[in-house]
Parts: sequence; structure tokens; C-alpha cells
Amino acid sequence: MSLALNGIGVSRGIAIGKVHLIQRGKLEIPEYALAPKAIEAEVERFTKALQTSKQQLQAIRRRIPSNTPTDIAAFIDTHLLMLDDAMLRDEPIRMIRSDARNAEWALKGQRDALVAIFDQMDDPYLRTRKDDVEHVISRIMRTLLSHESDSSDEEDLQGAIIIADDLTPADTVLMQSMEIAAFITESGGPLSHTAILARSLQIPAIVGCHNASRYILDGDQIIIDGKQGAIIVDPDARTLKHYRKQQREQKRFQAGLAKLKQKPAITLDGRKITLLANAELPEDIRLIKRIGADGIGLFRTEFLYMNRSDTPNEEQQFEAYHSVVKAMKGQPVTIRTLDLGADKEVDGCHFTKRLCSNPALGLRAIRLCLNEPGLFRPQLRAILRASASGAVRIMLPMISTLQEVIQTRQLIEQVKTNCATGESLFCEVCFGHQAQANSKT
Repeated sequence: MSLALNGIGVSRGIAIGKVHLIQRGKLEIPEYALAPKAIEAEVERFTKALQTSKQQLQAIRRRIPSNTPTDIAAFIDTHLLMLDDAMLRDEPIRMIRSDARNAEWALKGQRDALVAIFDQMDDPYLRTRKDDVEHVISRIMRTLLSHESDSSDEEDLQGAIIIADDLTPADTVLMQSMEIAAFITESGGPLSHTAILARSLQIPAIVGCHNASRYILDGDQIIIDGKQGAIIVDPDARTLKHYRKQQREQKRFQAGLAKLKQKPAITLDGRKITLLANAELPEDIRLIKRIGADGIGLFRTEFLYMNRSDTPNEEQQFEAYHSVVKAMKGQPVTIRTLDLGADKEVDGCHFTKRLCSNPALGLRAIRLCLNEPGLFRPQLRAILRASASGAVRIMLPMISTLQEVIQTRQLIEQVKTNCATGESLFCEVCFGHQAQANSKT
């Protein structure tokens, strides 16, 4: 007899296969006091667990094919960076020493404190980032407790449908390399990094199917519809025939789309549509060229300021912009000026540290740049210099008044004059902006 279950469909596609259950079980966190002479040994044990966790993620990172889009590898890189963060590294060590308690207890205390901060956030996407904290800390905790973090690494999962309480981005990348058919998790939501990664990897996925492992057994044959969030356990012959037909139709449709990607996008009445891609990093250009985009409609520049202690100089910015413009071979590239401040802070921009946390009231994006010409001028000059190599457009983020547009235009003209009198060359640059609409309260 068939059974139907529902969850949240987060990555479309139909998969039919046998279930592989991953049951890691809930971690029992011990708490015990340490003798004074045992404290430093416990700190060393915690430090080794951090290093082991980092090595595990680095091993998974190395398994990602070189032609994989950079945004997929970035999920693993994010967790690696978190392992180096002082909040996860230094604070538990301080607690071990000050409270003379074991590493697991200290790590759990820090996890609870960090999760509480994320739970208070209004933005649902940022609130969901607590999952990343949970994933990274769980990996460290399993290492401390001598539990296997990647227990399915050596198993043959080709064509299997994974069911687990939760999956980390690292789990998802690992399983994709093992050619799983789909996955279902009992927890999680559509904004989690695991859900986003499933869409990027085109793995049919359903999350939030509570108690799925109570109703579905290891080895059961199931069907999942990642678009509808539907799961059919032990389907009959008629249902199997129906979904296999849908699978074939989807594959034909995707194959048809692949043939069209290099053709111009033209409506039935003959109007040409320009399809432009978004880019986060220069490495994204390879994917943009492969999918046949007509150019870049938004190239974000914040990456230049991330994971560094200083502000990038003009030459460093020029090299980044120039490489992108040159790679696009005459196709338009819209470079958005710096969008930092308020809730968007990075290490390499000390100007943001003193800003108000409300972006409508504090300095953010264009307001920050106009307030700090020492930050803005090198970026404008680098963009203008890069424009000598192709069709460059400038986008200004978070414009809220006409005066901001006028002031920016004046600054661009000043920078143009300086460029013209020096060695740098530039072409005329198109100019546009993202408008900010403040809601009334």
C-alpha cells in the first residue's frame, strides 16, 4: 500500500530510487569539571578537534571538480572561515580555562549564545544562517566525541535517495559527487544553504518533512517531486509509470533548453530580450559564458573587501575589474559601486565599523561612499580605467535622493579629469542606479 508524505520542495525535479537512511542520532553533551592540571590538555584537545574538522572540510573541498561554479565551493569556504573565527575558536577556550569545564560543554555554551543572536534577527535569510553555526559546531562536537562526521563517505550511494534529519552543505557536495538521486531532510527550510546548494547542483530536494524516518524504511522505493514537495512511498505500477513519463518529459525539456542557450532571446512578436547575468566573483565569468548570457547586469564589488584587514587600493580593484571586462569581450559589464554599511560589514572596510545599524538612518552604500571620498575615488578611478577595455556601466546602490545622483556625477567628472591628465585611459561610461524606497512606519 502506497503512502504519501509532504514537505517543502526546495529544488525541482523528479527522482525515483531506493532510500538510504542516515541516522546520526542526537548528540549527548557531557559536562564535567577539570582538575587544574588538566585544563591545558583540554584546550589542546579542543584545538585538535578544530584542526581535524578543518581537514575534513578541506578534503571535501578538494573533491569539487575544477569546472564547478564558484558559488558551490563558496559554501564549503564559508564553513572553513567560520572555523577560523574567534567566536568559535577563542571563546570556548576562554570558557574552558575560566570555568574549568570540558570542551564539549564550552562549545555547547557558545553555540547556544550564537544561535540566540541569530534567533533575534528580523531578516528571515539572516536568521536561517544559524544553521551554518549549528553545522560547523556539530562537526567539531562529533570530532570531540569521536563520532564519524561523514559516515556515508565510503558507501555506494549512486542513484539513492537520502533521508536524514539534516544535511550540511559539505554533506550535499559530497553526496552530489557520489551521484545521489535526491535527498529529503526532516528539518531545514527553503532559505538554508543546503537548500540553495541543492538548487545550484540541480538535485531534487525536499526539506522540513518531519518524522520522515518514522514512516520510510531503509531500502524502500520512493518517488519525490522536488517542485511540489511530494513523497510517495512504495508506489504502485501505475504511479511509477506516470512519474517516469514526467521524468522523460523533463529531460527532453532541459535538453531543448540547452540547444537554445546560445540563440538570441526573441519574443513571438520579434522583440529581442537581453539576458544579463549577476556575478559575485571574477571566477563566475566561466559559468556566465557557458550559459550564453548577453553580458553582466550586476557585478558586485564587495568581494574585494572581504577576508582582509586593509582596504583594497586602486590597482588591486583595477586588476579585478579589468580581468572581468576583458573576459566578456565587448559584452556589457555593469559594475555596482560598493554596497557596504549598516548590516553589511566586512573586515577590509574600517569605515563601516562606526555606522548605525539601521540602513535607512545610517551610512550605507552610496551614502557611505559619498561621505568617504577616500574610499570612493579609488574605486571610481579603477572602474573608469577598466572601461578602456570594454563596454562598462556603473550602477549606484541604494539611491534615495536626486542630490545623491548629482553629487556622484560631479565626483565621476572630477575623477575623469584626473584620469585624462594622467596615463590612464577610459571610455564614456553609462550610468544608472538602484533606487531605495523607504516604507512608512
